[in-house]
Amino acid sequence: MENSLNQITKNKADSLNQLILNDPLIQEFKKYEKTLREHPELLSLEDEIKQESQIILKKKALGELTDEELKAYQDKKEYFENHPLIVNYLNLKSEVNDYLIQVETIINEELLKAID
Repeated sequence: MENSLNQITKNKADSLNQLILNDPLIQEFKKYEKTLREHPELLSLEDEIKQESQIILKKKALGELTDEELKAYQDKKEYFENHPLIVNYLNLKSEVNDYLIQVETIINEELLKAID
């Protein structure tokens, strides 16, 4: 009996997962995710910015940061953050996150109603 309940639950979870994956918002996000993977230069730029951020913080704390270094870092970061692909990807990522939180909240509320 327990095994069949587990299978029923798994089937329902798989169905819900498929519904979510087929949602137009998720499809659009996956499209941007794929496109972003086709631009490794943007991904490596993100890594560079993260590394340089740590260096900038250390140099600033030690009083060794030059205006030129700070400007170069800020320019690189601004280019990345304003790149259309990155802007759209991050906006969609936020929307997807909100959507998934909404789905989780609805499921939890319905479960609580069923338990009461």
